[in-house]
Amino acid sequence: MQRDLDGRRSRADELGGLAGRTGRRGRRRMVLAASMAAPMLLLAACTTTGSGGGSGSSGASPYAPATEGNGPNGSFYDIPSAPTGALPGQLLYYVPANSSQISNANGWTVAYVSTDAQGKPDVVTGTVFVPTAAWTGSGPRPVVDYAVGTQGLGPQCAPSQQFQTGLEYEDPDISAAIAKGYAVVVTDYQWAGPPNLVQPYVVGLSEGHAVLDMARVGAQIPGAGLSLSAPTVVWGYSQGGGAAAEAGELWKQYEPGVNLIGVAAGGVPGNLVQVGEALNGALGSAFLFDAVVGFHSAYPSLPFASLINSSGTAMMQKLETECMTAQLTNFGFQNISQYTQGNLTIQQLLQEPGWTSTLNENSPGLPGANIPVPTFMYRGDIDEIIPTTVEDATYANMCKTGTVIQSATYPGEHLLSDFEAEGDVMTFIGNRLSGATPVNDCTSNPSSL
Repeated sequence: MQRDLDGRRSRADELGGLAGRTGRRGRRRMVLAASMAAPMLLLAACTTTGSGGGSGSSGASPYAPATEGNGPNGSFYDIPSAPTGALPGQLLYYVPANSSQISNANGWTVAYVSTDAQGKPDVVTGTVFVPTAAWTGSGPRPVVDYAVGTQGLGPQCAPSQQFQTGLEYEDPDISAAIAKGYAVVVTDYQWAGPPNLVQPYVVGLSEGHAVLDMARVGAQIPGAGLSLSAPTVVWGYSQGGGAAAEAGELWKQYEPGVNLIGVAAGGVPGNLVQVGEALNGALGSAFLFDAVVGFHSAYPSLPFASLINSSGTAMMQKLETECMTAQLTNFGFQNISQYTQGNLTIQQLLQEPGWTSTLNENSPGLPGANIPVPTFMYRGDIDEIIPTTVEDATYANMCKTGTVIQSATYPGEHLLSDFEAEGDVMTFIGNRLSGATPVNDCTSNPSSL
């Protein structure tokens, strides 16, 4: 895979025109068209168009064979650079994964090629689960591409590691999909890797790429029984809802070989500027601080070190070692101004060069956003983490561009609503697989979920 354009583009050129959603979409087309031209030509030569707008395999895989084992550096999570010429979605190496949480399924921990927020190739880890029971439906076994919600920034918090320790809190959703006979693939996002690499938390371009590329990985594991043409639904909630929505928006431009037939996105953090302002000083303030760390990781040229004080440095370093529960306990209800030079407010920080435009660049569901497959969007009625006004605006913006959305709200707060929606998401996936006419609530109520 080529580096973005000729490998010499400056960050100023790459981030030009980010002031609004139109600039964001234009940059996507230019950067991805240039950096992905050769891979897409190869994919086109190896695949044929299938149902749902995706691609079905014509026989030969476009990917080089993967290696069973811990990878070239000897440790699974000592992540190498992406090999020259590797395609997005290419499985590099894998090992069996034995999870006490996910029963009736075979599992593999995987490392694969994806693309970071600035269009450069990187290597991402994740997990593939395939039910042990044979698939009895028509066509290839479907794939649920699951985007996890907030886990925490510590490397031990990566889903692929938490499955091994039995601590992954979203296992009920994954188990529900396994029980239906669907394969489930779960990206870690750009998480593990060389020293000083921190998860680019809620960085939409990075996460959307990782989710889409993960959909291609399972079919490359020998004996897994999956197909590159498998009908695929992306599902995620909270951070994962944002990643799922981003994947839907990016799909046609970035990874059209995925046979995407639906997106389920709940608790979507649509406008990251407004979400950050709401989190500041509130229960979920740790998530705001995670986002600051995550964006600095993805865009190291953004003003950062000059803005935080010694307490901020210590806080950021601690966040990078913790999982979600510890973060909420240690850093809930705190104002970012106590961690900044001169007690800068969040509004002042957002005026620093590049921050607001880069947040907008990575926010799903801003004006002009569109997901070109049927979508199920949902939230809690008393969401205390993502403002319901933001979630409603995300929905309204997508309705305006013709996205077909089935909507739902649930009586719970943020976390509970994830699991309250599980049955409806399973029904939505089943309807997409059966070809049922999608519900479009945008026609009767285009302004709010």
